Amino acid sequence: MIPFRNILRLSAGDFAGKALYFLATIHIARAVGVAGFGVLEFGLSMLAYFTLLADGGLEMWATRAVARGEDVRTLAGRVVPLRFLFALASFSTLLLILPFCPQHPGLRAVLLLFGLSLFAQAGSLKWVFLGKERMTGAAGGLVIAQLVFCLSVFAFVRGPQHVLIVPAFRLAGDIAAAAYFWRLLAKTLPGGPIRITLRGAAGAVKPAATMALSQALALMSYNFDAILMGFLLTSAEVGWYGAAYRPVTVMLAVPLTCFAGLFPALSRAWAGGSAQFGAMVSRSARLAMFLALPLGLGVSLFAGRIVQVLFGPAYANSVPVLRILAWSGVLVILRGTFRQALNAAGQHSVDLACAVAGTGVNVILNILLIPRYGMIGAAAATVASEVVWLILIRTLFARRVAGAARLEHSYATGN
Repeated sequence: MIPFRNILRLSAGDFAGKALYFLATIHIARAVGVAGFGVLEFGLSMLAYFTLLADGGLEMWATRAVARGEDVRTLAGRVVPLRFLFALASFSTLLLILPFCPQHPGLRAVLLLFGLSLFAQAGSLKWVFLGKERMTGAAGGLVIAQLVFCLSVFAFVRGPQHVLIVPAFRLAGDIAAAAYFWRLLAKTLPGGPIRITLRGAAGAVKPAATMALSQALALMSYNFDAILMGFLLTSAEVGWYGAAYRPVTVMLAVPLTCFAGLFPALSRAWAGGSAQFGAMVSRSARLAMFLALPLGLGVSLFAGRIVQVLFGPAYANSVPVLRILAWSGVLVILRGTFRQALNAAGQHSVDLACAVAGTGVNVILNILLIPRYGMIGAAAATVASEVVWLILIRTLFARRVAGAARLEHSYATGN
């Protein structure tokens, strides 16, 4: 069975954290204006890639390792210093590319400040509590990070002149979350001191890197359009597009957290040869479908009212974009179960192949459509690439994962 209780605990905390972040984002968008919001959106889109580079797939790999019973303190002694080294390499790369970034006012300073969060995230032990399926503890860190960020934003962000302090508040939230996880480890999983060493770390890098590459391609499919628009269009257009994506992000918040909570359970079931693996996948896929379709339809139909209420008339150009992007959210939810199941079953290369194909379609279509159709072309490219990705990952999952025939039977019979 799907571990609903654990997943709901994590989902509740993550939803609370994302709700706080969403409220802070709305306040920021209204306070700093469309152009300033566009600068922040472009900065966050760029930062996401450096965050993945800094992590190197180690968080997901370590979560699976903990779920399979490896010693937490031994893992932390290897994973944490390795993540700090990756963060240093990522931040150094960011410094190198700063001169080549677009000339939007304040963008380079925003990117530099955002980059400092890489080190705070490297010290996070969230993966320990995900792997142990202690979802209440994991959720607490997510809420703390966003609570610090949200309260700071509402207290101090008042106008376009405050764009530069937004990354500082994000850094403060990430530091607070990292401190929380270390304190929680000392309280709930007492033991000897953590011995920092890189011995044996090389064995983690290769499988983690495969996961990281799949995540990077998924991210590219998600926000390559925003980055390309940052180079080709104005910061205001990036701001409108970013505003259109915010409701989709909220739409994805709970499902993606559920998938994160499902991953350690799937890993444990697969490692034990449990027959529950197939049942978990089947039920999760059906639940995803029942959730995704009404969400997509609702967001698409009420896009005008959503944008008006959240962002105001200055963001009216976001409405047609949101109507299209809502369906990309549906497709992301529908493929989520199969991505987690493939990785839990050790089929990293299959997940990676699907990511390569979907992202390749996304990049090509964005390059072709954005110069001619602007934001609408970017949204259409995103939806088309997600269709390709979903079809491919579902097909390969059925062919490559043991028990695929049984899963197909369960879909057909409804068992």
